[in-house]
Amino acid sequence: MDDRTRELVAVAASMASGCQTCLKQHAEAARRLGVCWDQLREAMDIGRAVHLQATLTMDALAQAVLADGELAVVSADGGCGADCACQKGA
Repeated sequence: MDDRTRELVAVAASMASGCQTCLKQHAEAARRLGVCWDQLREAMDIGRAVHLQATLTMDALAQAVLADGELAVVSADGGCGADCACQKGA
């Protein structure tokens, strides 16, 4: 993989992971290597799409977990845990 492509992949990965420092560094490195603004924007759009899909997937999972109500109890005393205010199993 050439250096320009490597930096574009790193830009997309930085967007997907939400790493601001990495995004700035890799975007600057890509520009130094001659990557144009349109290519940089496309890499950011790809990373944004990956991040959005991961967020939507996690949101759907969270909703399913809450709707299910059948989570395994992790507290030794049968409750939700010492720091839970709901007092279930207390």
